[in-house]
Amino acid sequence: MIKLTTQQIAEILNAKLIGNGETVVETTSTDTRQAVENGLFFALKGENFDAHHYLQNAVAQGCVAVVVERECEIDVPQLVVADTRLALGELAKWLKAKLNPKTVAMTGSSGKTTVKEMTAKILQKMTACEQEVLYTFGNLNNDLGVPMTLLRLTEQHKYAVIELGANHIGEIAYTTAIAQPDACLVNNVAAAHLEGLVH
Repeated sequence: MIKLTTQQIAEILNAKLIGNGETVVETTSTDTRQAVENGLFFALKGENFDAHHYLQNAVAQGCVAVVVERECEIDVPQLVVADTRLALGELAKWLKAKLNPKTVAMTGSSGKTTVKEMTAKILQKMTACEQEVLYTFGNLNNDLGVPMTLLRLTEQHKYAVIELGANHIGEIAYTTAIAQPDACLVNNVAAAHLEGLVH
């Protein structure tokens, strides 16, 4: 990620900023168990969890600002948005568009991770510089993993290789809109991962 102030991020996300607008953020986090430096924590919510309850843990791990859905009692800048999950995607989309590396995205019923790893290795050999190629770690290919991958982009990256997975309707459309790929690959279409796709 590139360095951004909380004021800049508030403008990107159309967020309400509470606190210092000059605080500098250098990375993002959604996991209070991971230590970061000058991090921006996104307080995600799900059926069985609410990260708003763990903001102090995020600060203790190095986060200097938080993205939340409601104003909270905490001594770091807060960016209040309607939906933290969508805000994560918006920041990733903005960063991808700003840095604009050549991007290939791949999806399919099987083989995505293997093809992604092969493509990344080919590009690394072609550029002779591994640091110029950003690619998805493991299979972090969902509506959280894709934006978190893109938020690792820096000005050094010339290429991005992004794996897209799906377990619910509309997920590929959402992550594709964030990744804005120059080229796409659908690898192996078959009946798989249908649990969230059947009505």
